[in-house]
Order: sequence, then C-alpha cells, then structure tokens
Amino acid sequence: MKKTILILTGVLCCHLALQAQEAEKKNVSQYYRNALTSMMVYHPEDEFGYDVYQIFKDLPPEDKYDMHDVDLRVLDNSKITGVAKHKGNGLHRQTYGSSIVLTAEEKQANADALLELMNKADIGKRIVAKWFNLTGETLQDARFSTKLIEDRSDYNASVLDVEKARFTVEGMAALRNVSEELISHSFVLVSDMTYITAEDRADAAKTTFAVLGGLLDALSGGNAGRRLAEDVGDIADKFTGFKVMTHTYLFQLEWNDSISNIFYDKYYTAEPNPERIAAFIKDNSSFRLTYLGTESSNYEKTKVAGKYNREDLLQMITVRSIDKNIAKLQKRFEAFRVKAPITAIEYNPKKGTPTGFRAMIGEKEGVEDDMKFEVLECKMVKGKIEYRRVAVLKPVKNRIWDNRFNALIENDKDGETEGTLFRIDGDKTKANDIVPGMLIRQING
Repeated sequence: MKKTILILTGVLCCHLALQAQEAEKKNVSQYYRNALTSMMVYHPEDEFGYDVYQIFKDLPPEDKYDMHDVDLRVLDNSKITGVAKHKGNGLHRQTYGSSIVLTAEEKQANADALLELMNKADIGKRIVAKWFNLTGETLQDARFSTKLIEDRSDYNASVLDVEKARFTVEGMAALRNVSEELISHSFVLVSDMTYITAEDRADAAKTTFAVLGGLLDALSGGNAGRRLAEDVGDIADKFTGFKVMTHTYLFQLEWNDSISNIFYDKYYTAEPNPERIAAFIKDNSSFRLTYLGTESSNYEKTKVAGKYNREDLLQMITVRSIDKNIAKLQKRFEAFRVKAPITAIEYNPKKGTPTGFRAMIGEKEGVEDDMKFEVLECKMVKGKIEYRRVAVLKPVKNRIWDNRFNALIENDKDGETEGTLFRIDGDKTKANDIVPGMLIRQING
C-alpha cells in the first residue's frame, strides 16, 4: 500500500495522520458534534424511582455528542402541572397492562408541559451561559468567554474575539459560522421511564390464572386451573428482571442570527460588566427551546437469577432504553444525527485497492444492514463550512459493531470490536476518493 501524506483542509476535517497506515489505527479527525443536555423525569411515587434517579446521575456520557449538561438535570414529576385532562400533577404515564405506548394526544400534552416547565426554568439561557462560560463569584466580577467554543472547534481565540468581531464583516461571519455549526445544534433530551419488575408480572400472572382457574374449576369440577396458576408463579419467581417503557422527548435550542445578535450586542462581555450580565439574567424571552418530537421503546431484560444483580440490571436497561430512543430520533431528525469519522480502511492485499471502511458507530446508534450512509468531505468555502458527498456506503451484514452498554460483558461470542464495516454502494471507483477522517452520516430513508 502506498504511503501518502494526506492533508484535509477546512475547520472540521483536519489533523489526519501523516501516513495512511497510521491513520487507520486511530481516530484522526476532529469534527463538530451536536451538544446534548440530558435530563430525566423523576417519579418519587415509584418503588424504583430513587434507584433510577441515582443510576441516571452516574450514566456514562454519550460518546458521539458533546455533553452539555446544565445544573438542572432532574424534573420532579410531582411538580409538573398543566398536563391536559390529567388529574393532579405529573405527566401521562405508561402503566402495566395498558397499551404499548401513550396516545399521540397524551405524548403531545406531556411535551407541552415539559417545554413550558423548561422555558420557565430558563434551560435555554443556561445552555447559552454554558456555551459562553459565564463565570464569577458575584455579579460584579461575572463575565463571559469563548473558551469552550474554542475548545470544541478549530477556531482560535483571536478569531473568536467577540468585541473585535462585532465591528468587522469577517469577524461577524466567523461568529455566525460558529453559531450555526455549534450553538444552534444544541439539543435537550428528556427521558421518562416506567419500570415493571419480574415480580410484578409474576403477581399479575398468578392473579390472572387464579381467576381463570376458578372458572375452569367451576366448569370442570377439578383443580387444573389452580395447578396451572401455581406452575406459572413458580417459573416467574425463578427469574429476576425488569421491563421498561421509556418515552424520550427531544427539544432544540432556538438560536439564529437574530438571537445571536441580541446576545452579542446586549449581553456579551469579556470583562466584568454588572449591567450587561444583569440584563442577560433578566431576559426571559430570547433564549428558549422548541419541541421536535418524541420516541418510545419497550425494553426488557430477564435473566436467570444470579447472573445480574438488581442494580446492574436496572442500569443496563436504563442506558439501553434511552439509547434505543436516541437512535430512533436520529433517524427522524437530520440535524440530530451523529457524524462519525472514517477511522480505518481495509485493502485487497493483492491489488492494494480499498475494500471496506470502518467507523465507530454501531447498534447503539441504530445501525442496520439495510441503511445507507453518505461519506462527506468538508471544506471551508468563503468563510463557511460546506459538505460535499464523496460516496455512499452500506453496512456489511453481520459486521455491525455491538457497542451497546455492557455488550462485551453480555455477549457470549466475539463480535466486531473496531467499529462497523462498510462497503461502497454503487460506483466502486468512488472508494479511491475516501480517506480516513472523512465523515459519514445516515441518509434520509
């Protein structure tokens, strides 16, 4: 294989290794990732409500997003009001024995209540404050900075000098580009989980079969129904597990040129300025969230008692149920989709031609073998990032990476460990145009 020095120009796709062989061994690209603020609905009335709350606080970060959590991560269900046609406080909930998912009307009512609550709590403003690193012990010494934006992008401090940029066309163009690529891609994910234990199902099964058994006894004069009920109960009690119905609601920060201009012109200050900071704090209308949609998943893991303890089992199901809904939401909303770099290229040993491409996404992101992904080359064109499609890839069947939470511990057989393997879909000559560091993203449909 010829060793070629590859240099990708552009803000997003730089930092390739000097040699292709070295580039194949590691992630060689820095790229803009969506920012994710993760929240949950806490149900103090649930038997496992506090356990879920404790697990959620310690969940591993989403590795395909820049985690952008704010100081409010838990919404108390008992304090949520205004859900249409609902008695008392709290969201519409999934309950054992009901339909698989909430109705569209119930989900919309929940989303409306969550949106109102988060806007009242200034979640959008908190997200903006974190982007611009609002710091200070008191109002008198509080200030903003662009350090976080600098860290998450390839812009340096001089380019992101807001005070200077506001007076030049080029400077404002750079700020708008950062706003479009980073700040406007700020999402809030709120997960609401309803748990059912194996014992709950066993009790329900016993009750159900006891009633049926009574009917059978009345009709046949025997005790076959009672024996059936006892057998079902004994079997259920030998398992330990949880079943969860998770409803996940997706919101996005409203951020455009008009809103960013308000922030830069009225509030941003790199030096202590109590008046501007106080004005930012008092603004309760400029920085808001908008609702995009919701997805639901029914996830269950029932194992023979002793293989998992309750805490581990609860953690696994919590993580996987949220991941499952994130994958569904990515398919629906293009802006929310992850972009992942090509990390390795496989070659035909005799011909030296590329035969496969690897990227570190897999089952956690909902990758399936009938999906298609575009390969993107990113360039800076007149101060703005543009993406050009280079080729289209498809995952190779049975070569999709199982990167779900605890998959390595759970799986009894070896699987892909270096990402999902993709192959060219369509024009095979396009394979020669793909280099490590280019990004892939799922195509609509």
